[in-house]
Amino acid sequence: MERAPRYELMRPSEIEAVLKTAPIVYIPWGALEWHGVHNCVGLDALKAHAICVDAAKKTGGVVLPPVFAGFHTMKPYKGFKHTIEISAETIQKLLRECLEQLRDEGFKVLVILMGHYGKAHVDAVMEVCNEFNSSYPDVTVLAFPEYLVAVDDGVRSDHAGAYETALMMHYYPETVDLSLLPKDRPLTVDEDGIGGEDPREKATAEYGKWLAETIVNRLAEKVTNALNKFKTLHRCF
Repeated sequence: MERAPRYELMRPSEIEAVLKTAPIVYIPWGALEWHGVHNCVGLDALKAHAICVDAAKKTGGVVLPPVFAGFHTMKPYKGFKHTIEISAETIQKLLRECLEQLRDEGFKVLVILMGHYGKAHVDAVMEVCNEFNSSYPDVTVLAFPEYLVAVDDGVRSDHAGAYETALMMHYYPETVDLSLLPKDRPLTVDEDGIGGEDPREKATAEYGKWLAETIVNRLAEKVTNALNKFKTLHRCF
């Protein structure tokens, strides 16, 4: 059986082959953060990693291990525990060094897929990526929250609601337990740390499969276009 294109599982010769044909690297970026009593705390990075693996199977390239480092999480926002808040400065330093090292390794299209998208976190990531694109025209950095590539298809994000929960029911069903949610009242951000459509009503593995396939197809299209544009401009491989 063919192995998933996970960087940490690949031998040097396998990485070299990828660099010659599709020098794309996916960096799934998330957080360790409260996502309701029904979801695991690693949800953001885990869903981003699974989406990246599916996309890389279509585009070529490799997927780095997920990064669990989130700024502007539910801890300072609403006071929820079981959340690790990382400073913007730390995230930006880590991201800069990752991008520099991946460029040095020979990757040409660097994709930062954000599974955690608190506004201040996204702004911090985008600042680094925009600076990197300006400083290094020999590579292309793409960065966005995972849902954003498929908004034209009707995909809408949330926090631990039907959207994120359904994706986890598709990719990691063993981590979801809807029976733990209260049954006698509406769910709220303040009390439950859940925003968006009610997962009790809409979250299913089938819905998660549709979301995943829609996002993966759009992501693969965007990344392939970026690689083709890069090839046309540079004609270097």
